Amino acid sequence: MSAAQVLNGLALGALLTLLASGLALIYGLRHVMNFGHGGNYMLAAYLGTSVSAVAGFWTALVVVPVAMFGLGVALEFAVLRPLAGRGPIELAIVLTGIAWMLQNVIVAVYGPQARVMATPAPLDGVVQIGEEPYPAYRLLLIGFGIGSVLLIAAWLRFTRSGLHVRAVSARPDTARMAGVDTGRLGLLVVCLSTAFAGLAGVLAGPYLAVNPGMGDAILITSLIVVVLGGIGSIAGAVVAAVVIGFVQVLGDLVVPSVAALVPYLLLVVVLVLRPRGLMGRVIV
Repeated sequence: MSAAQVLNGLALGALLTLLASGLALIYGLRHVMNFGHGGNYMLAAYLGTSVSAVAGFWTALVVVPVAMFGLGVALEFAVLRPLAGRGPIELAIVLTGIAWMLQNVIVAVYGPQARVMATPAPLDGVVQIGEEPYPAYRLLLIGFGIGSVLLIAAWLRFTRSGLHVRAVSARPDTARMAGVDTGRLGLLVVCLSTAFAGLAGVLAGPYLAVNPGMGDAILITSLIVVVLGGIGSIAGAVVAAVVIGFVQVLGDLVVPSVAALVPYLLLVVVLVLRPRGLMGRVIV
C-alpha cells in the first residue's frame, strides 16, 4: 500500500470518526441509537454548499456546525425527551422517519441532482507525498479527524461535564444520586453529536458528491463502526473508523467487485470472536 493509499484510508477514517463519535456519545449516555444521524449529516452538507457559495467554505465550516448544534436542541426537546419512555424500536422508527422527511425537504428545495462544493482556494491543489501527488484538501480532513479525537478525549478526561458523561455512562443511578444533572448533560451530548454531524457534512462537501442519498450510505457504515468498536465506546469508535477506512481503501484496490461487502464481513468476524466489540461499551 502506497503512502497516498494510506492517507486515503486515514481521510475516510477521519470522516467516519466525526460521525461515529457522535453516535457513540448519544448511545453511551442515553442508550439511544440515533438513526437520524445520517439525515443530519446530509442536511449539513447541503447547508454547507449554500453558505459556502455566499460566504466561502471557511465561513460554512463555522456557521453550519453552530446551526446543527441548535438543531440538536430542537431534537432533544421535540423528540428525545417526549419519547424518553418509549422502547428503542419506536424511537428508531421516529428518528428514521425524521431523516426521510429531511431527505424529501432537501429534494424539494435543492432538487435530486448531486451538488459539488468547491475546494477552498489554499487547498485546491496537490502536495507531493514521496513521488506521488496527493490532494491537499484530504490532509485537512485528516487533521480535523485527529483534532476531534484529541478534543473529545481531553473533554471526557479533564472537564467536569466530560467526567459526568463518563460517570452517567458507567453508573447512571449512582451518578444521579451524586447530583449529576442528567437532563442538562443529555442536552449537551445531543447538541455536540449533531454539531459533529454538521462538521462532517461540511467537510464531506469538497471530498464526496453531495446528494440526497449520502446520509443513508454513510449512516450504515457509521453504525458498523460503532458496533465494531463496542457500542458506547468513543475510543472503540475511533479505532474502528480507522480500520474501516483502511479496509475499504484496500478492498477497492484488491477486490473492487466485493469491496462494499468487506466491512460487513469484518463486523461478523469481530463479533463472533469478541461479541462486545473491540473495546466494550463504556466511554473512555
